[in-house]
Amino acid sequence: MAGDPEQQAARPPCPWSIHAAERLILRIEKGKAALRRALALPERLRSAPPSQVAVTALYYCLYPLPAATALAFDALHLFWVLSGLFLATAIRWLWACGGIAGRLTALMLNAASAFANLLLAVSLWVQGTVFDFEFFFHADWETLAVASRVMAPLFFGSCAYWLLVSILPCLLPSNGHLPKRRAIGIVAAVGLCLNAPFLSFGWHGLGQAIAARNAVLVPKPPHRNIAPIRLDNPQNLVLIFAESLESAYSRADIFGEDLTPALSALAAQGLQFTNMRQVSHTGWSTGAMIAAQCATGLSWTNLSDARMRGALCLGDLLAAHGYRTVFMTGTTLEFGGMGGFHFAHGFVELYGLTSLARELEDPRRRRQWERSDWGLYDDALLALALEKLAALEGAGPFALALATMDTHGPRGFPSKSCAPAGDAHGLAFAVRCADQLIADFIRTVRTQFPNTLIVLLSDHLAGTVLDDPEVADRLKPREDERRLRFQVWGPGIAASEIDRAGTHFDVMPSLMDLLGMTPWTRHNLGASLLRFDSPWFRHENPDSLRVVHKLPGIQALPGDELAFTPEGPMIELDGQRILATGKGLALRDALFALELDASGGVAAIRRFPGQGLGAEAFERWAGGRAVIGISSDSAFNRRALGDSAADLAFFAGPFGTPHFVVGPLQSRTTVALPPHEARRPQPAR
Repeated sequence: MAGDPEQQAARPPCPWSIHAAERLILRIEKGKAALRRALALPERLRSAPPSQVAVTALYYCLYPLPAATALAFDALHLFWVLSGLFLATAIRWLWACGGIAGRLTALMLNAASAFANLLLAVSLWVQGTVFDFEFFFHADWETLAVASRVMAPLFFGSCAYWLLVSILPCLLPSNGHLPKRRAIGIVAAVGLCLNAPFLSFGWHGLGQAIAARNAVLVPKPPHRNIAPIRLDNPQNLVLIFAESLESAYSRADIFGEDLTPALSALAAQGLQFTNMRQVSHTGWSTGAMIAAQCATGLSWTNLSDARMRGALCLGDLLAAHGYRTVFMTGTTLEFGGMGGFHFAHGFVELYGLTSLARELEDPRRRRQWERSDWGLYDDALLALALEKLAALEGAGPFALALATMDTHGPRGFPSKSCAPAGDAHGLAFAVRCADQLIADFIRTVRTQFPNTLIVLLSDHLAGTVLDDPEVADRLKPREDERRLRFQVWGPGIAASEIDRAGTHFDVMPSLMDLLGMTPWTRHNLGASLLRFDSPWFRHENPDSLRVVHKLPGIQALPGDELAFTPEGPMIELDGQRILATGKGLALRDALFALELDASGGVAAIRRFPGQGLGAEAFERWAGGRAVIGISSDSAFNRRALGDSAADLAFFAGPFGTPHFVVGPLQSRTTVALPPHEARRPQPAR
């Protein structure tokens, strides 16, 4: 019978159970062999030639060295150290396997991963954080040239380290007990998964992709002709970007004394903006200068070009109003793209280290002035700036922008003309020195050039990595209280303070207001703090905002939902927010429009200044086009809305057709994108 125990006992075991048992026994034997090899490692090391042991030990010590130094920042970097050991093992096994393909792969992986380890360690030690926007912006040959001067031991030591680690696999001994390719792949995969540089780079790329999707988008229109206004007795302008000379240095409650007493005394005689915040993409010199002069910032979409083509900036407006424009800095003009930006935006004369250093060839000046690792010390720069001002006087209005360098981190580079002050040293001494030099310069300009608006702006806050504990230890606990220095002196300016929260983006509109160029008191992301609140802080969460200048990947088809909000005001479509700042959308009384192509993508971005002409220009352009936009142009709003005319109006659809939708924008409004109509653009009636 089928259930007879004797018959069941006589049956042979199932073949699959035999194979499973054999596989289990084989794995046990392999495990024992691996354990015996591991236990025999000390014996193999004792029997190996000392030179082979030394080279292997040196490689295992040097490869994870950058990760080991990073433990000073975060204990989580222990995983980075472990990844180094895994990757070093995988590289050693690949090299020992032999063959051109294996060894070439080993060398490439070794050199690339060692370079990535070194880069992340540099980012941590120089700026106190992992890979970010600022790091990649400065990743160019000019930055390397400056680093080779400013931090020569670290720079050349790092180069020597990388070269040594890159060639060490060529000296590694062969291994008589090589693992299989699967084991090499597993070890390499674990190493890469724990590798902080690769994770940081990937996380940064992902963050930029998310930011581009959820960012506040600031479209850059094609550069347009500027219609200058009539200025009676235009004032000259001297704009000083003081390297990281933030207002916290003037606070005795932080440092026990005022480190900038001369500038504090001067500030009490002029206009002070006391609540200037540093926000996204303004935390380094070039980014800060662009934000302060263009009221918008650099972004990932234009990372490789600091010229900001198409943007309307301070120098463009000054040049259009007949100003002679000059930019001077003690470092090279190529550093951070400073020279290229100013040249592209209205500054005709540019002086950097290459041109200014010729002045030191005069024997009298060579004894008086010296060069720092960055370039010219500030005492030389400011003295040459006074000479340039004397040459500019009398030939119409002029504008001089200066960028100082003595207070640059991590330790400062105080001018040699500053006498030692007590026990002052390092960055604190550089701040005290800059206080005297800049204050003397401002007093001289006020006396010799009375019809001049003088502006002092700290380009950004001091960095997070400073070699002076007296400064770093006092600033770190006060992060939320730190502010930019923004002070103004000039004819007719009374001593006063403005406490409105502002950003770099509000500097240019505020200067336009002070110079009498009122049509530009609202521009891009900024507004004149003399009249308005900063547009940046009208958003729900301004600290999370990111700025980009392109509109990639947008697709809006008929029936898709559009949202318009008066705060900003802002358009939301296809998951992205498009900001047109201030009610003026770059100028007061204006129209802002996106043209959609047949596939729903953005074909053009247009702005039409109002002042009675914007509505007509828009209607001539928009006839029959599928457009989405917002208007603060009073003529257009009255014509489109009639009795319900409002300060702001939204519109969407093919203009001049029955499907065109328009309405007042007083609160958040949601509409469906009307259908496009295939018809040629027609001129306005």
